[in-house]
Amino acid sequence: MPETATPPWAALAPNQQETLARHVQILRERLLRTGGAMPFAEFMDMALYDPQIGYYAHETVFGGHGDFVTAPTLSPLFGQCVARQCAQILRETPGVLVEAGGGTGRLAVDMLRTLESLEALPSRYVLIERSARRREEARTLIGRELPDLAGRILVTDTWPAVTASVIVANELLDALPAERFRVHGGQAHPLSVGADDEGLGWRVGAADARLTDDLATAGWPEGYTSEISWNARRWVADAASHVCEGGLLLLVDYGFPATEYYHPQRADGTLMCHFRHHAHSDPLILPGLQDITVHVDFTAMADAGRAAGLALAGYTSQAGFLLSLGIAPRTLDFDRAHREDVAAIKRLTLPHEMGELFKVMALTRGETRPLAGFHLLDRRAALGRR
Repeated sequence: MPETATPPWAALAPNQQETLARHVQILRERLLRTGGAMPFAEFMDMALYDPQIGYYAHETVFGGHGDFVTAPTLSPLFGQCVARQCAQILRETPGVLVEAGGGTGRLAVDMLRTLESLEALPSRYVLIERSARRREEARTLIGRELPDLAGRILVTDTWPAVTASVIVANELLDALPAERFRVHGGQAHPLSVGADDEGLGWRVGAADARLTDDLATAGWPEGYTSEISWNARRWVADAASHVCEGGLLLLVDYGFPATEYYHPQRADGTLMCHFRHHAHSDPLILPGLQDITVHVDFTAMADAGRAAGLALAGYTSQAGFLLSLGIAPRTLDFDRAHREDVAAIKRLTLPHEMGELFKVMALTRGETRPLAGFHLLDRRAALGRR
């Protein structure tokens, strides 16, 4: 039999072991002060964003030296394509461009360079980032690579007091704290995280009528486990309130329509953790040292956008979006193209890489021209309810 690869957390460095022990102790103390358990969404929020132990507050997150690779860190080609879609709106509705969850500023730099070349710069670029560490990294990168544009860029942790022509959120919704549940007797029971003598463990709560009614659990097998992100729905509604007439809310993330997200065979949900480029599904083993995400229910995001007064203007795969916007033009000579660009195009668009799992959704306020990023493939019809 082939040997099973040893996971990277099986041999933590001494300083990581000390950090992990401290994080678990802090969590256990807080849990014991609040009755011994907290909803999973609260645990996820603390494990990711808490100033003391939060993953995004302290860890090297992105790129080859981090725990995972995002499209902007993979290649500037991604940001160039997103910028082309933004330019279509900015020419019709010039104004503010907001990037929510802007991280280190890599996407901002790539987009602004392209928008400048297209003569479609926004009047203001607002990068919103919750992590103080990431905000400082963004300011440093922007100051170094875009000194002539730095004056029109605001890096902040809150929504600006303006309406936006375009709001872009790339891999933001998957990191918003979500609820986790398990089905017993046809009822949805919320899962909490509790403290015990060995550290952290799962707790199953009483049946929750709100969960059961929202999810329509009939037909799911006993023990079916998954997630629901009311925070993501609220975020879309909040973002919608900042979109001006003729403006665009552009969401890029990994996920599915509700029919796939809550398929009876997806019986253990979509929760995923990343540590040193190793993916696994246990959020309790490395609190504060690993990323925790859930996939996005794009049907729920479309519903939230419509309820907030936006129209669903497009939904497609990342491959469909990027190819529509010319990431691989017909004139590209793959034999002569830069090897890194060819590798990036494959990684961003091939179905077994990022091309199919990642989706792109466009929500607009009022009438807009057909959006360029969706002309090759539009899957809005797939977003129907179960």
